[in-house]
Amino acid sequence: MTEIDNKEILTLLKSIDKRLEDIHYHLSDIKREMPKVPYYGDMLQDVVKAIESRL
Repeated sequence: MTEIDNKEILTLLKSIDKRLEDIHYHLSDIKREMPKVPYYGDMLQDVVKAIESRL
């Protein structure tokens, strides 16, 4: 590899690192903004119990 190739690869890796950091913060923001809901497994279990209690 030439020195130019190494510099291009380094620049590309720094760009990828920056974008991954941005994605990480965006995902944290999204998670914080989502409404708090019970886990789906617990919710499904509650639905099953409700149906069973009606039978």
